[in-house]
Amino acid sequence: MRVGRAVAALILALIATTGVSQHASALTNLRRQRKRRGGGWRPRAGQRNVIIFGPPGVGKGTQSERIEQKYGLCHVSTGDLLRREIARGSAVGKEAESYVARGVMVPDDVIIRLVKRKLAKDEQCQRNGWLLDGFPRTAAQANAMVLAGLTPHHIIVLNAADATVTKRVLERARQASSAGGTVRVDDNEQTILKRLEQYHANRDAVLNEFDKFLRLSTIDGEPSVNNVSGAVRSAIGS
Repeated sequence: MRVGRAVAALILALIATTGVSQHASALTNLRRQRKRRGGGWRPRAGQRNVIIFGPPGVGKGTQSERIEQKYGLCHVSTGDLLRREIARGSAVGKEAESYVARGVMVPDDVIIRLVKRKLAKDEQCQRNGWLLDGFPRTAAQANAMVLAGLTPHHIIVLNAADATVTKRVLERARQASSAGGTVRVDDNEQTILKRLEQYHANRDAVLNEFDKFLRLSTIDGEPSVNNVSGAVRSAIGS
């Protein structure tokens, strides 16, 4: 517990002091860690850390639930964290709501604060490992992870055409409305197009922070949920 809290607590401090020399030093340490693990990223005993990455509407939430169930990981969804804070009417929620409604990325420091708190308080995260869904979304967030030693063992990248994910998001909104449920504030065409624009603008920069040092698997997110799940399981392994 103490180690988890200490590592999580470093995020904000380190991102504030990030420099070229620090980043180089962090990446050097990652290379050394990779060599000690036999040339590939392997979790510490009993622990597995995974990032699931992809555009909005690609199915990250659905696949995350299945990964969580199979591997016992602590699922950390920044979208869920934000929606929970907005529903509570907390100070963080009020700050984030205007960004979410416009499809604009919530500032890095707000997201990092939420992730840091979740990782520090959740015993499952520290015992079994974590599954980050929706984080990191920017190079600054990825850089903060590297510098703070929050090392994923595997990155799953789900890909799908913009037309596909837009259709899925709008259908999700239609179903929620028809059922009398709550439609997500960002589930509309104008917002999804803005979010896709930001995703494509940040995608390569985020992955470049990790792809030289980690197992990175790109998976087609267009097929059925079960087919995608099978590909994800094969990529992660037993």
